[in-house]
Amino acid sequence: MRLIKNIIFIFLLLFLFSSLLKNLFGYKSKLDFYQQFKQNFEKEKKRNIELKTESVRKKSTEEIEKTIRNDLNLLKDNEIALIIPAPIKTSVSITPTPSPNWKQWWELYFKIN
Repeated sequence: MRLIKNIIFIFLLLFLFSSLLKNLFGYKSKLDFYQQFKQNFEKEKKRNIELKTESVRKKSTEEIEKTIRNDLNLLKDNEIALIIPAPIKTSVSITPTPSPNWKQWWELYFKIN
């Protein structure tokens, strides 16, 4: 009789322990999902603010006029256009610094092969 109680008790402990492990792993996955969802929410919140400010900026008359003038390459009466050419990329070759003369002579005569 005592053996049956011990076996039932062990099965009960195993069942409770496995249930506890399952709940812990489920909690970890739900916590990871929550963190990821929170990051995405914050990113979209920042993007929403940027889009709203851009929308307000695009609706201003000065910005509309500036965009039209830039598209049509027009200037105001008191403006001057500066056309600056793109910088030309030149390759620079690096030359090693030569050794001093005394060191070159030393290496020439006393170099052991």
